[in-house]
Amino acid sequence: MLFKELSKDEFQQFSNAYPNNNFWQTTNMAQMRENRGYSTSYVGIIDQNHIIAACMLSFVPIFRSYSYCKIMRGPLLDFTDLKLFDFFHHHLIPYLKKKKCLYLHMDPYIPYKERDIHGNIVENGYNFDYIFQHLLKTGYSHEGFTRGIDPLREPRWMYTIDTDSITKEQCLKRMERKAQRSIQHVIRYNIQIHEMDLNHLHIYKNVIRDTTLRRGFEFREDGYYENVYNSFNKDGYVQFLYAQMDMMDYIHSLEEDLQKNQNVISQSQKRLSQQESPKIRRKMDLAQQQVNQIIKKMEKGHQIIEEDGQNIILAAGLFFTYGQEVLCLMSGVYEKYMQYCSPYALHWHMLQYCIDHGFKRYNLYGISGIFDDSAEDYGVYLFKKGFNGNVIQP
Repeated sequence: MLFKELSKDEFQQFSNAYPNNNFWQTTNMAQMRENRGYSTSYVGIIDQNHIIAACMLSFVPIFRSYSYCKIMRGPLLDFTDLKLFDFFHHHLIPYLKKKKCLYLHMDPYIPYKERDIHGNIVENGYNFDYIFQHLLKTGYSHEGFTRGIDPLREPRWMYTIDTDSITKEQCLKRMERKAQRSIQHVIRYNIQIHEMDLNHLHIYKNVIRDTTLRRGFEFREDGYYENVYNSFNKDGYVQFLYAQMDMMDYIHSLEEDLQKNQNVISQSQKRLSQQESPKIRRKMDLAQQQVNQIIKKMEKGHQIIEEDGQNIILAAGLFFTYGQEVLCLMSGVYEKYMQYCSPYALHWHMLQYCIDHGFKRYNLYGISGIFDDSAEDYGVYLFKKGFNGNVIQP
């Protein structure tokens, strides 16, 4: 085997074909890092004239000509082959020393121990602790099995949905009832999903700014999202989407519901005039409650039209579409319009995209790893849990 520096084209061909690739380990991400002032390089292992492992190295300047190196969600390497990793490591370190690198940080994109949907370890599930222990023996120090959200680190916990070899109907049927109802609502409301070009990223940024302020996160004002778009969109690896609703369509759907319930009341009154029936009276009372709620929703809809116009933007999201998965890096919703279930519209749209284009999983990405109501993101976890997917601990 031979360890060597790779050209951009060599790495790109390998990373695009690697079974467990990810968007962090791409030439696109290298371009994005370079646009921010970092330097990058590519290294790999050659065996019998074939690249069998590789990674993109990103160098962050510290002082003078010294730097530290990040292997973002990499390397692209079969970690179950411990000898292969040893070969990679023992050749990488001298390479980094020549580049005056003082520190190496990596976060391999592999799971640790299998977890159930509640975050509990699955008995007799997959367990890659032996890889973890081998990395420690090799000389790496671990930053700890932390929980919570660290804005300076990629999430230690993720929530994913398998989309390999299933139909859209099967995907929807697997979800919790609340998620199913919400998706049915966004279909009835005719919420539309649109993709933004570079000139319209302000739509996404406005939604995310509103969301981050509400949730106490920091909004990135440094051209980050434009950099993402310029680096990944040209190859079709990223989509900036927003959900929009025509309030008149929404009101028309409510008018249909109103008419149905008014018909129930009218029919019930006729039957009750002939003979008293507790069952029919309960049915009529329930329909009247529905009528009252629908009228309030219609009044709210007309108020929104007066204040904000007929077509309103509800939510937006940033989605990477690369390799084996579609990953939602960040999404948000205007608090004013939360009742319209628009996050479900975004995710149902991209789940269908996953299935239509043969992606193996849909990644809702970060959760805190705290699975009770003490977690700051507990509501986010419950939302993601409604899609009935998998808790992953990378």
